[in-house]
Amino acid sequence: MSTFSKTIAPGFRVAFIAADEEMIAKLSVIKQGTDLHTNTFGQYVINEYLESGCYDEHILLLKKEYKYRRDCMIAAMEQYFPSSVTWNRPGGGMFLWVKLPEQCDANQLFSICIDHNVAFVPGQEFFPDSSGKNTMRLNFSNASPANIEEGIKRMGNVMSDTL
Repeated sequence: MSTFSKTIAPGFRVAFIAADEEMIAKLSVIKQGTDLHTNTFGQYVINEYLESGCYDEHILLLKKEYKYRRDCMIAAMEQYFPSSVTWNRPGGGMFLWVKLPEQCDANQLFSICIDHNVAFVPGQEFFPDSSGKNTMRLNFSNASPANIEEGIKRMGNVMSDTL
């Protein structure tokens, strides 16, 4: 089961599933009871795009571009973030996971960052037990390399002033 929301167009809300016929029949009934059907126009557009043969090339382009943006973000973090801040180096996806020193509260840092026109998602939202108050998620897929560097620089300045 997957979706084309992250790779082609979020607004189409078209997904797919590979399963045996019995499972597909059961899932179809469940889906009909939930929302009747998926946007027909969106399905046709996605189908035409897939049949054009361009999807694989598009995915390769996305992977190359996201890797470049990830590397730009990591380079900026290495330059501007305090040494007490750590992060992962994901092999795919669109996000970096950042860990602040244990005593830090990412929600408080978020409020200050907003005043400096930069934002992130506080990591605590991803923990079912409300832990992770010193973590954050950064997205590198939706900004240009120049904007990534500027945002990380602003965030690094806030961190240097407050940590």
